[in-house]
Amino acid sequence: MKKSILTFILVLFVVLTSGCTELAKVPSPPQGTPFETEAIPADTLNESDYADLFIEEDRKNNRISFLCAGDNVIHPALYIEAKRRADESTRTYNFLPMYSDVAELIASYDITFINQETLMAGDEKYGLSGYPHFNSPQDLAYDLQDLGFDIVNIANNHMVDKGESGLRDTLDFYDTLDFLMIGGYRNNEDYNAVRIYEEDGVKIAMLSYTYGTNGLKLPSSSDLVIPYLNEDTVERQIKDAREKADLVFVSVHWGEENYTTPFPDQKKYAKIMTDAGADVIIGHHPHVIQPIEWMTGKDGNTTLCIYSLGNLVSEMAKSINMVGGFVTFDIVVENGGAPFIDNVKFIPTIFHYGMNYFSTHLYFMEDYNEELASKHGTRIYGSTSDHTYTYKNFKALVKEIIDDEFLPDYLKSES
Repeated sequence: MKKSILTFILVLFVVLTSGCTELAKVPSPPQGTPFETEAIPADTLNESDYADLFIEEDRKNNRISFLCAGDNVIHPALYIEAKRRADESTRTYNFLPMYSDVAELIASYDITFINQETLMAGDEKYGLSGYPHFNSPQDLAYDLQDLGFDIVNIANNHMVDKGESGLRDTLDFYDTLDFLMIGGYRNNEDYNAVRIYEEDGVKIAMLSYTYGTNGLKLPSSSDLVIPYLNEDTVERQIKDAREKADLVFVSVHWGEENYTTPFPDQKKYAKIMTDAGADVIIGHHPHVIQPIEWMTGKDGNTTLCIYSLGNLVSEMAKSINMVGGFVTFDIVVENGGAPFIDNVKFIPTIFHYGMNYFSTHLYFMEDYNEELASKHGTRIYGSTSDHTYTYKNFKALVKEIIDDEFLPDYLKSES
């Protein structure tokens, strides 16, 4: 899109300085390209005409980059340290240092997605809290915004942790932000209205579901809607979204915690989503990584299924909870055809916290080492130490779960 704007400015300059009063032509593209336009009367041209023409050209041949991040789980030590890291130049809570190593990667992608596991209902009204009923500082959302996240999912098992009012206040807060928020809905009409993210002329429908809400329910009188997994609803909404967008991405909170293998229910819903025409399934909730695979639908369509991205940040107890990752891919348009998914990569991460629960930081796995692993808090968490926490074991875990097709080169080269 930036390229299109620059081209528009150049063309506009040529038109305004050409001295032509009757007709203005958009300069011909390189020979053999599919983009052509007839002469347009000069007095009918305006900025939107040029913008539309070049958006159309972008849509003919284009590559849009997409990044997915997993569970952002804010335990108390994380927001306590964020407050300590704040200063006069920042807000009350400063989470940005925790993400500093990955910030450049996130900012470099055209579209970015994150599963925000914890509510942000308001610090003063509800108080800050961790497990089992989370409420995180609202400053976190501003930092996620500054990092460059575009799409935030809130449909998960903790979305009713502060009752109906906590969810409603969280929705009100997201209304003040620049994210496309999915997973929380004001009423049935809102729930069935397809939320679309558009980039360079490509429309992506974003659907969202959760397996449950930890037994907590909304009052029967509430208009708010929790997007629980339901076969008929999933199939209907995907088919509806296909009619309104070029691509359909499904965010889904599913599976069993701490299991690196997808459960039968995940497999069942993945098949339903694929057969209905989903292009990408973005899975989360197990708090560990699970496989990535290509699936084929009943009509021959292809779906990228990411069963679980694992945790982005959290202070859970097990070493396997510290391994997560970004999944990145390109949305490609060639010769004006239908967009498709290409160049899928898994970029593994490790979340670190020290033996005092602080010194929190998100590392690329490639930049981690055995010395850091030896100082990780999971080694003394609770009543038993976790001696499986070694850098070597982490790399072996990723290689065991993620197919070579999606691995970074440094892991492929290791035996």
